[in-house]
Amino acid sequence: MNPAGHFSLVKPTLETPFHIDFDWWIEHDANWRVFLLDFLCDEHRALYAEKDQNIQIDSIDPQTAEVKRVDGLLNTLVEHCAQQEGFISKNTTLVNMIFKIFLANGNKPLNANQLAELTEKPAATILRTFSGAQIFKGIRPLQE
Repeated sequence: MNPAGHFSLVKPTLETPFHIDFDWWIEHDANWRVFLLDFLCDEHRALYAEKDQNIQIDSIDPQTAEVKRVDGLLNTLVEHCAQQEGFISKNTTLVNMIFKIFLANGNKPLNANQLAELTEKPAATILRTFSGAQIFKGIRPLQE
């Protein structure tokens, strides 16, 4: 968002970086946790099925040693489950594949050209999918 709180009206290009905007997703989709549960590995899916899914945990930044409170479910998904072999499958929807790519890379922004290399899908298709009026799983252009 820009300082006024409005999103830019500039049309994204193939070089525009995208990421999962978790704040947007949480605000606009009451079922976001249910969706994340489907992406947990078997071990953690069983563990979270028995727990309150709104657990906050301490996370230590490996570079700065800063301790922050983070969402336990999301942290488990990104730090463990998304790192498992076979987490990213080419036999899924484009939206799910790209969502998983962002989870596996720690939500590091990537543009349509970079995502095309990772998915073997056309960059123009990726750009059209994620730059339209509908937002899928919070995947949006990075707002500086």
